[in-house]
Amino acid sequence: MKLLTNPLFIRMGIVLVGGVVAFVVGVWLMRRLRQRITQEHTADPARRTSGEGAGFTLAAYQGVIQRLKEQEKELDRLHKVERERAQVSENVSAAVLSNLPSGVLLFNPAGLVQQANHAAKSILGYASPLGLHARDLFRGVSSVRMAPGEPDSSLEALTGAVEQALRKGSAFRRLEADYQTPAGERRVLGITLSPVRTATGDTLGAACLVSDLTEITTLARQVRVRENQAALGEMSAGIAHEFKNSLATISGYAQMLTSERDAETSQQFARKIAAETASLTRIVTDFLNFARPQGFQAETLELRPLLEDCARECGVALRFTDFPAALELTGDPTALRQAFANLLRNSAEAARDGRPAEIQVSVEAGEEALRLVLRDNCGGIPPQALSKIFIPFFTTKSQGTGLGLALVHRILTEHGGTISVASDAAGSTFTLSFPAAKTAPTAGKLA
Repeated sequence: MKLLTNPLFIRMGIVLVGGVVAFVVGVWLMRRLRQRITQEHTADPARRTSGEGAGFTLAAYQGVIQRLKEQEKELDRLHKVERERAQVSENVSAAVLSNLPSGVLLFNPAGLVQQANHAAKSILGYASPLGLHARDLFRGVSSVRMAPGEPDSSLEALTGAVEQALRKGSAFRRLEADYQTPAGERRVLGITLSPVRTATGDTLGAACLVSDLTEITTLARQVRVRENQAALGEMSAGIAHEFKNSLATISGYAQMLTSERDAETSQQFARKIAAETASLTRIVTDFLNFARPQGFQAETLELRPLLEDCARECGVALRFTDFPAALELTGDPTALRQAFANLLRNSAEAARDGRPAEIQVSVEAGEEALRLVLRDNCGGIPPQALSKIFIPFFTTKSQGTGLGLALVHRILTEHGGTISVASDAAGSTFTLSFPAAKTAPTAGKLA
């Protein structure tokens, strides 16, 4: 009884009975088919004599077999064409990789080098990097720059980027690394990491593009040195010019003072000498204020009242457009006041035809940055001077030290911001960018 209630035994019995029934039905169908063919062959003497019926059946079978053979040949031909196409594609890919000037590496999911082209071997200095782990491959890296402006990181940052590309599918573009090859050659590498996945999303590994930036970096460094030397030359020429004029004035009045007998005239000469001495002192003080670092005290301050105070001091009119009513900025109040005052005073001094200076002020406040745009109506800056206006002691005016805009540039840099200028015949537009800007929750726009 237990055997009869066993599900496996019942299932096997059903299958056995089904097989027997199927076999019986098959035998019966085969007999009926044979009887039918025999009856047709017996009923037609001509077909029985000539064997036409059997020949027709045989021909039909042969036709089917022939078509199957032709389809098999066509499939073989298509397979051959596909193999040839794949081989051509593989050859082209191999040729492209081998002739690329940049190195191409493929890390498998375990972080081991699976493929490497000739350029990668040459740039990294390995005869064969296959099978090396990322930390062993880049063990000659001394520092890594993950993004412009960020401090240098160590080798762990680079190997961590490889791990993130493999595990999380993160991409890293234009990393820079100071690298020393196994032979001791120092190079600057540009590295790009991208995850490699199948159409279904399965991870195949991570592709690493390596470029040798040594020559480009060296040229850029040389260009920066030349630019710094040129700026130093401009600054030195400005200082020498200011001192030369003041010393010539002092010398002239001193000579006249030695020969002058009139007391009142002598006092006038002495006052002139004192004024020129004060001018020299002011130049030196301005230069020292520009050159030496200042203490930075960050405070939260409202931007619009600060701009309005500076405008009253400099005698210019401000016209606010799309400006939030309560916009706050984090920075050093004294330094920012000096920067804004220098900008506004520069526009006031550039006003032409006796017209008062008017400056249109607008702002673009984002979550992480603020862009302040100041557009004046005081005529444009000459194109040849536009690229030099932030150089210390460069000025297009007959009076002035040329330190005002240079000081603005330094203050913006100290605040982590930037300043740029555009100019046309009508006026100049200064765009100041500050980080960490915020708008008060109740802010509204004023016309």
